[in-house]
Amino acid sequence: MNINSKKYDTPDERRDGLFSFVWCLITGAVIMTICSRSSFLYAFNIWDDSNSYFTVGKSMLSGMVPYRDLFDQKGIFQYSIYMLASLISRTTFLGVYIIEILACTMALKAAFRIMQVYLRSVSMPYILTPVVGMIVYTSRCFYWGGSAEEFLFPFIMWEMYISIRHFKENYPEPMRYKRVLVGGILAGCVFHIKFNSLGFFFAWMAMVFFADIIGAKAVKKAFVSCVVFLGGMAITFIPGLVYFGMNNAIVDWGRVYIYENVFGYSKKLSFVERMAVIYDKMTDHIYDNKLVYLTIFIGALYFTVALVFSFIPEDKYKLIKRDIVVIPLKVVEYVNIAMLLGFLTLIIFIGGVSITYYPFPINGFTVFGVTVIGYLLEGLYLKLNRDGFKDELTKLTSAVMILMLLVAGITAYNISPNVSYMKIAKNDLWLYHFRDHVLSSGIENPKIINENGFDAGLYTVTDTLPVCYYFQTQTVNAEHMEKVLEEQKRFTHEKIVDFVISVNKPAEGVDDYDLVLQEDFIDPWDPNQTATYYLYQKKAE
Repeated sequence: MNINSKKYDTPDERRDGLFSFVWCLITGAVIMTICSRSSFLYAFNIWDDSNSYFTVGKSMLSGMVPYRDLFDQKGIFQYSIYMLASLISRTTFLGVYIIEILACTMALKAAFRIMQVYLRSVSMPYILTPVVGMIVYTSRCFYWGGSAEEFLFPFIMWEMYISIRHFKENYPEPMRYKRVLVGGILAGCVFHIKFNSLGFFFAWMAMVFFADIIGAKAVKKAFVSCVVFLGGMAITFIPGLVYFGMNNAIVDWGRVYIYENVFGYSKKLSFVERMAVIYDKMTDHIYDNKLVYLTIFIGALYFTVALVFSFIPEDKYKLIKRDIVVIPLKVVEYVNIAMLLGFLTLIIFIGGVSITYYPFPINGFTVFGVTVIGYLLEGLYLKLNRDGFKDELTKLTSAVMILMLLVAGITAYNISPNVSYMKIAKNDLWLYHFRDHVLSSGIENPKIINENGFDAGLYTVTDTLPVCYYFQTQTVNAEHMEKVLEEQKRFTHEKIVDFVISVNKPAEGVDDYDLVLQEDFIDPWDPNQTATYYLYQKKAE
């Protein structure tokens, strides 16, 4: 198939869609293999968050129910992803790596479609897809691989595509109910992974609502669309209601996932203090993710200039038209993009607490900066070739695509903050030393508890299920922390567990346990950070 012989909305769109999916899949596989520590190029993904998701997901296959039997605070869809991953491998992140490739593929496919909305040649979106992937996934906020933000990212990208295309091609016609319903379903999926990115969907629906009223003069349609959107979100609750209902855990679901997340993390701040915190957190993230925000800035600056030009009349007799280098832009398109970005950012940071990976969904807006580069390159080509996009370019498309993928892969290898971990071998990693001791202890079905930190990975590599509700020490408020520590200590005082793993400080109240291993781990990402791990074994009676 000549991928440059057809335009997008043609009878050939299905074949074009299949080819673009395969291209995004290849690109996603290359990018994830380099950038995610779940990849086979890394000894193990020692990120405690990913291991906690893996432990909960794997435990679901043994009949344990999140929130009721195990305390953790992400959404049920996140644990379901890890449950599926554990079907592929229960002691490695191979399954997570495969699902990460699929998630990356779908995110890149959405970015590809967004670029198609603005770009004029068929070839350019293919050429630029590896660039988008490289910028998005080499960022520091991508973190170590397997975050909730990473898995909700494709849903945000597809929601963005629906919105961008509607306001570019269909406005002022009202958005069809089918698309609104899909938008609600995508929002619901994000809710059940991690709901602090829902600001994006609030802005999305607000734009649909006001566009129906102002543009289409369809007031009734605007309100019905809100109901349809909420109906789409409601559909995503059905699996959870069935699952938790059958396990008598609906109250636990709401108590842990909603109440604990809303009141256990957010800081009580005045409006001025909250705005100051948002500013501080945002500037920190911009500094840590320079390439991402430079690309977003390029897109924002260009689209602002394009908006200004839209108000300036153009001489209709000019031989070279403005749109050769300036994307035709309506005010509503600009407002839509600004609203989506603004509310996504606001809700991510409004709680006053932010960790490195929280703003990863913002990376999606790099697609506009990359689109600008593509549009300008197209303009240069059109200026040199007045007859438009012909076969001269298409003959080079495959070679240029492969070259860009190669360049993106090499660049990712050189700038991804995770690559330094590739030099760590399994035999050098403390976690496998601990695993070998546990498995060689002769204890059948060893019982483990993880203290003073999140899941360090021992549950994963030993293929062990937790026995304590608080199987790890969570970051919760002071009042709840007392309950966590009290319950964990009960398991050691009553000698219920065989092994205790403690992070960064010795375990307390373990008189009936011997310290059998202690190792330091120097973080290649930040050599100034050294973590110390302690393994205790119950004394023989």
